[in-house]
Amino acid sequence: MFKALILVRNIKSRSETLDFGEFTVERIGFRFTKLREDLSSLDANQDDWILEKQYSTLPPGPPGSPVGGIPMDIEDLLLLLRFFRPGDISFIRQAVIPPSGSVLVQFPYRAMNDLNSYSFSRFEIESEECEAWRVFADRLRQSQSWRSNWFATARRFFLSGGAKEFKPNWDDVDRIADYATALEATLVPEKDSITRRISRRAGVLLAQDGLGEMAAIGSFVKRLYEIRSRIVHGSAMGDETRDWLFDNWDEMEIRMRQILVAAVTKLPPDEEDRRKALSGLYDLTDEDRGDFVLEKFREIKSSDVRKLTAAKIVESVGS
Repeated sequence: MFKALILVRNIKSRSETLDFGEFTVERIGFRFTKLREDLSSLDANQDDWILEKQYSTLPPGPPGSPVGGIPMDIEDLLLLLRFFRPGDISFIRQAVIPPSGSVLVQFPYRAMNDLNSYSFSRFEIESEECEAWRVFADRLRQSQSWRSNWFATARRFFLSGGAKEFKPNWDDVDRIADYATALEATLVPEKDSITRRISRRAGVLLAQDGLGEMAAIGSFVKRLYEIRSRIVHGSAMGDETRDWLFDNWDEMEIRMRQILVAAVTKLPPDEEDRRKALSGLYDLTDEDRGDFVLEKFREIKSSDVRKLTAAKIVESVGS
């Protein structure tokens, strides 16, 4: 029997033990001395939580791995918990104990580290909600695109973003860049008009109450993606942007989860089929392309170049 031990933080619950069926999560309490030894870390405290899962057989993993696919299975659990609801639940450290009794400790990586330790935004759950999580997790694991290539990219950046602190007042907003990359990997395989495509497709994918809701979702995603562009291109955010992020933090986390969950359950795994499905949600119209050309034309500063370009357009229309 193999056993995985995961140091977990940022859970808020009245329960001492949360039984999810395939694994348990419980407060460390006075076990912290033994768990510090098992995890090879002094960073395990009484108020932290420990996730335990046992494996009678090893899940498939990389050839030659002494623990099979246990680390990948644990990452799936982290993703499914984060998808279930907002809250910065964090897996800090992982150890696997094989039947021999030796302890194999995994080093920190993008999804499992202590960068987001002790967040103010905690993952709230009670013992009576564990069954709802299990139903939710089973549905996603059985979805058509759970193991698709495009979703592998999206989940990687979603997990990476969720493992980072988010404090707009201190400009700690790297999470947005990762979240936006996850959305782009999900909704925009094309190379042009990314902001328009990502916002329109998100709105169509999620909206249930008509055009008003669709426009509101699209507008929110557009604003988020514009902030992402500002961050990655080195522009200062400004107080107005910081205030917007602080005020809309909760909605950002909710929308991210809604979009990715809807996408993995509704979009096909095959790349060509996914492109067709996304085009069916929204694609550029000729009017959109015309507006884009006109916008770029107006940006031309040289009058000679403007005249030459206009002549070429007229010529192309007549041909």
